[in-house]
Amino acid sequence: MPTVNRSLIVPYSTHEMYVLANDVGCYHEFLPWCNSSTALQSEGEEMLASIGIAFKGWETTFTTRNELSPDRSIHMQLAEGPAFESLTGDWQFETLDESACRIELTVSFSMTGGVTAKMLSPVFSRICAQLIEAFAERAKQIYGERAFA
Repeated sequence: MPTVNRSLIVPYSTHEMYVLANDVGCYHEFLPWCNSSTALQSEGEEMLASIGIAFKGWETTFTTRNELSPDRSIHMQLAEGPAFESLTGDWQFETLDESACRIELTVSFSMTGGVTAKMLSPVFSRICAQLIEAFAERAKQIYGERAFA
């Protein structure tokens, strides 16, 4: 099962970065491969989220059940999606000081369908690998560009 793990230190608080990662409804506004994103249901510390992917002629939609620990972590588990046999992900947010944090994203997945899975697995790995940087860029757009203190 392919696993992608990326981390980045950013000059934003854990709260600011958590808010961006948890705002699934806005993903399609800044992730170039995302053609739809919706929080289908949100109650307390759980969310059901749907994300549509369109990348180099490949399109799919999947739904995750997210367990939320505000300002600390988001755990994602595949609820449904025809392209995936399994999909899990974890966002972790670690405070370094009041104006900086470390964000980490780990995604593990396996895709359905022999040849198709072999072709699409690297595509999805590349998408996952670019997520951390995309969220750091989104933070600049939303909160303004900042330098480390």
